[in-house]
Amino acid sequence: MSTAAFLLVLASAFCHATWNVLTKRSAYKAAFLWTSILVALVLFLGPSLFYALRDGIPARGWLFGGGTVLLHGLYGLSLARGYQVGDLSTVYPMSRGMGPMLVPILAVLILGETMSAPAAVGVALVVIGIYTLHAEALVPAAILRPLRLWERVDSRWAALTGVLIASYSLWDKAALDYLSPVLVNQFGAVGFALFLAPSALRDGGLPARAEWQERRRSVVAAGVLSPLSYVLVLVALTTSRISYVAPVREVGIVLGVAMGVVLLGEPHGVSRIVGSLLVAAGVVVLALAP
Repeated sequence: MSTAAFLLVLASAFCHATWNVLTKRSAYKAAFLWTSILVALVLFLGPSLFYALRDGIPARGWLFGGGTVLLHGLYGLSLARGYQVGDLSTVYPMSRGMGPMLVPILAVLILGETMSAPAAVGVALVVIGIYTLHAEALVPAAILRPLRLWERVDSRWAALTGVLIASYSLWDKAALDYLSPVLVNQFGAVGFALFLAPSALRDGGLPARAEWQERRRSVVAAGVLSPLSYVLVLVALTTSRISYVAPVREVGIVLGVAMGVVLLGEPHGVSRIVGSLLVAAGVVVLALAP
């Protein structure tokens, strides 16, 4: 992975962790996500039209764009549902952790990519680190607890969210052959807006109005950071393998843990520190991998 791609993905991780913290602070999660994505749609409308008019959108571009709308829309629904029934500390690590576990495997099987031995070690360290972050303590009972999370509703939604993350990552990587990163992101934002609208506009639009009135600055900030985080990843994907980019992006979990502890006052323990170190080590190995 090149230094430029590495820095782009790290910046993306910071943006991603920040808008998730802002979402956690909101009262109506689906409405907050919906209003923030409307901000993103408006902000990126000009650049999207520029690229669409300059490069055009071929038939296959529209096909891939439609798939992006569907996958990102389902992802938005799954993410909102997961946050509705579960905690951020459960849903976020599991959903983000599924990506680096599935993407490299699927990238090799579907896209025909290859992975060097050092990169495989880096991926393994990131996955193990994310798993450790999810354990509440470094004792046998806590370490084994994540294996029993399948019995919980929030964990099943988190797992589904992770599968959708892996799916849209692979799909959008292929879409970059026909669409610019900005257009791919805009298609995804359209999917988010369409699929979350019923929840945000229920009861006469009360949830959306409440979020805009109470957290307008946070909505705007999330509306900027959310698409920016993904555009940075898409740009990195134009020069790097998805099996390298996707795991590095998960350093956002480490940043999210730090923000949760410092900004939200969430509890932390040795397991989170160890997990963060493992993820950081995996990121370094991936950055140095050929």
